Amino acid sequence: MTALVAPTGTGTDRSSLSRLLPFVLIAVAVVLLGLASRNGRTDGEPLDPRSTGPLGAKGLVLLLERFGADVRIGGGLPADGAVAVLLQDALNENETDRLEAWVEDGGTLVVADPLSSFSPTRARIPSGIFDPEGAGDDPQDGLEPECDLPALAAVRRIEVATAAGLRVARDAVGCFPTAGGAFLVARPSGEGTVVALGGGGPLVNEQLDRADNAVLAVSLMAPRPEGRVVIVEPSALGGGQQGLTELVSSRVKDGLWQLLVAFVLFALWRARRLGRPVDESQPVQIAGSELVVAVGNLLQQGRRRDAAARMMQASLRRTLSERLGVPPDASATDFASAAAARTGLDAADVAAALDEHPPQDDAALVALACSVESLRNEVTHAR
Repeated sequence: MTALVAPTGTGTDRSSLSRLLPFVLIAVAVVLLGLASRNGRTDGEPLDPRSTGPLGAKGLVLLLERFGADVRIGGGLPADGAVAVLLQDALNENETDRLEAWVEDGGTLVVADPLSSFSPTRARIPSGIFDPEGAGDDPQDGLEPECDLPALAAVRRIEVATAAGLRVARDAVGCFPTAGGAFLVARPSGEGTVVALGGGGPLVNEQLDRADNAVLAVSLMAPRPEGRVVIVEPSALGGGQQGLTELVSSRVKDGLWQLLVAFVLFALWRARRLGRPVDESQPVQIAGSELVVAVGNLLQQGRRRDAAARMMQASLRRTLSERLGVPPDASATDFASAAAARTGLDAADVAAALDEHPPQDDAALVALACSVESLRNEVTHAR
């Protein structure tokens, strides 16, 4: 009994895998590039109101909105009655003058940058501005207001990991005492008020939920429900220093890199044929008669009667040379004499057929063709 064995289909499976391999490589490359770009992506600048990283300030924006504040990032100078927040002072001189004039007209500015020109001079203390500060020897004790500022009535204690002590002028109010100064200083500026903090530590995402840090932020920036808060940025006042490439989102850049890698892999895949060479059909063989007709048509269209005559005369010379034993480069007289002696043909007809003068018109070319063909037949069939 003959056993029937089903085909395994190994060749088909390998062919399918070879077709899918480039697409798999492209997908893997895009995924790896995405993971690498994500791992290499920073969480934004510290106190960036758009950053959700530990040192970002996105949580501050959401907190103020949760309590009814209309928070805007940038957008120019705040309107009357709004609170301006300067988390990082990167303003140029012109922008600083415009913001200071707005405050003197009755605005309220909260500054979280101790190095800003809006902040009082830092107190001289032996520690650095990023060293932990506390009310007692233990930094975990936090800072207490110890002042009568009405805006801080609900604040009992804040935790500050990095704080700078600010000097308190005679016309200012200092809260949250530190070594040699205060963490918060409120001073009048014209008809407005500037509230300076010795650091933005209580406002960052990882510290906003500690102690009364969130209460401090809401009390200073959103004291009234449905108030407006504007987080001031350099570009908002018309003095941005970022280039065009810096304004493009990092996610857009990552997407463009992924598209570039995918395009390169696709181009490499299309440039190289995988698998065994494919048999290609050879050009179609053209019959001799068709080739002769085609060449004749081309010569006719080009009115090349002289070329057509030379081709027919050369063919007749080869035939006479083979049959009569005359060298191919012999003169027309020699061919005519040999043909007359061997076949009895008229020597004048042979000489006229081999005459190298081009025919004057198509009728002369046709007559030459008839004469050449007649002589060839006579020589070929001569015994």
